[in-house]
Amino acid sequence: MEELIKEAQKGNKEAFTLIILNLKNDLYKIAKTRITNEADIQDAVQETMIEIYKSIKRLKDLKKFKMWTIKILINKCNRIYRKKYKKELSLDKYDLDKYLIINSNKDIEDDLNFYNLIKCLEYEERIVIVLYYMEKYTIKEISKILKMKENTVKSKLYRARKKIEKNCLGGVKNESIR
Repeated sequence: MEELIKEAQKGNKEAFTLIILNLKNDLYKIAKTRITNEADIQDAVQETMIEIYKSIKRLKDLKKFKMWTIKILINKCNRIYRKKYKKELSLDKYDLDKYLIINSNKDIEDDLNFYNLIKCLEYEERIVIVLYYMEKYTIKEISKILKMKENTVKSKLYRARKKIEKNCLGGVKNESIR
């Protein structure tokens, strides 16, 4: 990936396209934690790609490319959210049989079930869960991405797990979210 980033920094459009193709699904999943409207999700991802294209030459630490990209995406999502979603979204009633184990997100149906599962969480809890379980970032990395203290990330992760157990899963303990 670092070689592709170097090539993209030199202006190689094919390298940039390959980078975007590698990141597109991850960016979509992260944007979906903040925005529910499909068109707005696509706009956030597209605006992020444009911003990356314009700014990639200024990136100094190639190893932090994905974290840098996620920060840009989160900022784009927050801007869209503030514009369009002033009220908190209403929550649906949940059925236990809709949910799958978080670690088994292998296809679109599983991803949709995962998003239904985290729907009961506040935004910051959702983003922490997605970054931790789906993107496999460490607590330290998440704290850098979200500009939070590590203990704050740990607290949000803990509270999110408890809310999922209590609110979304009807109090049933699910060992897969530990």
